[in-house]
Amino acid sequence: MGPYQSPIALGRDPLMAVFWVIIAPVLFLNASGLIAAQFLNPFEPGSQEEISAYQFLWRVNCIVMFVWFAALSYWSDWIGGGAFAGRLRVDARWIVVGVLLGPAMLLVPAFVVGALMPDGEWRYRENFNAEIFAPQNWTLAYVFMAVVLAPVIEEVTFRGVALGALLSRGIGPIAAVILSSAAFALIHMQYAPAALIVVFISGVGFAVLRLLSGTISVPIVAHAVANADVLVLQWLASSPPT
Repeated sequence: MGPYQSPIALGRDPLMAVFWVIIAPVLFLNASGLIAAQFLNPFEPGSQEEISAYQFLWRVNCIVMFVWFAALSYWSDWIGGGAFAGRLRVDARWIVVGVLLGPAMLLVPAFVVGALMPDGEWRYRENFNAEIFAPQNWTLAYVFMAVVLAPVIEEVTFRGVALGALLSRGIGPIAAVILSSAAFALIHMQYAPAALIVVFISGVGFAVLRLLSGTISVPIVAHAVANADVLVLQWLASSPPT
């Protein structure tokens, strides 16, 4: 193990690390949409066919993300970094810290940035169809992707491979946190610049948890709980009490 319990092996192949951190997310996420598009028929906005199309997209996305993680995990394990690009064993007290701090790392910067934005629609970039994330288009596949798959894959990629490779190559912890968090923000290109700031800040928070705890498990838990809280808030906002 290297600095902050990061596998030294992650720094031995920097070109492949760059591939898994910068190129692979774009390839797999775009592939998901392209694959789904091959099987979808045109639909009218607001129709049942539209809802079915989005639900099919989430199922395809789950499959593609699982393949993405399997390939990444195989590479990391093959070079000696472990299947999760970091240590999994953790003191239970750190899990509690992750559960408590995870939501704050995402929701607090979102509330602050949202309060500073004069336009209420600051989250998504222009011309992006935000309806695909509307609660009426959710399925079990979407919830599983948001609460399990995305936190695991993104944390292994950015707080495992990216952060670990930078630290192993002699990059200081502050620079490593900033660079890995910037890469994390850039794969969320469905968001507008203001929302990318929120993603970057949350990435910094998850990275700090990774460094302090010495394990990849804590940021995974923090990320999963944060995403779950966001889903609950979205659902409550779409179904206000009467």
